Amino acid sequence: MLKLDELHIFSRPDLLELALTHRSFANEQGGDTAAHNERLEFLGDSVLGAVLSAKLMAEFPTENEGALSKRRASLVNEERLAEIATSVGMAERLRLGKGELKTGGASKPRILACGLEAYIGAVFLDGGFNAAKTIIETLFIDEIGRLRESGLDFERDFKTRLQEYAHGQYQLTPSYVLVDEFGPAHARCFKVVVRFGDQDIAIGEGRSKKAAEQEAARAAIESIKMKLTESAADAVEKEAEETK
Repeated sequence: MLKLDELHIFSRPDLLELALTHRSFANEQGGDTAAHNERLEFLGDSVLGAVLSAKLMAEFPTENEGALSKRRASLVNEERLAEIATSVGMAERLRLGKGELKTGGASKPRILACGLEAYIGAVFLDGGFNAAKTIIETLFIDEIGRLRESGLDFERDFKTRLQEYAHGQYQLTPSYVLVDEFGPAHARCFKVVVRFGDQDIAIGEGRSKKAAEQEAARAAIESIKMKLTESAADAVEKEAEETK
């Protein structure tokens, strides 16, 4: 994966610097009025959504609006964005306040995800829509490819699919528990745990409770699929041993 300096050469380096400046750093330098990356994050979020929406419509021409929305949500959730941000070396470039540095801010999914969106916003201002579009398609090409190959049914949302599985296998209804909320008032982030009975299955984060619940359900489905695959592999290995 290309690194930040290789993705786009800024004619205005100040935009890149601003995109990498977290509020905590700005506050330490100049107080509440100092510039930070949240306005660029707002812009980048919109540009990212527009580009991925157009790409998904082209990739899945027969799907309806609901299914496309769920595919897009699976691409732009905080965890995915943080993974991409890490892969391009953003963690090492973010300018964080001393408090955030001490608490591992450079590895926090929310800070990384917001930093990536701010970077996209900065590219849009520096090079225009086509420059931002090229970078987004480069960053998300593998993720879109996995969606194309996965065969997942996005006509139904993740919570519905998880509920159907839980009912069928365990006669249980998944429950969703809000365990934390954080971030500034205009950009709150919610953390939700999904449970089967009294067992925690997965955690999800999102910018609304509903989004966090969907992300928790998605993570639970992925975890279940992985365990089923491991169980199948163990069964094949056991059968091979018995037939020796």
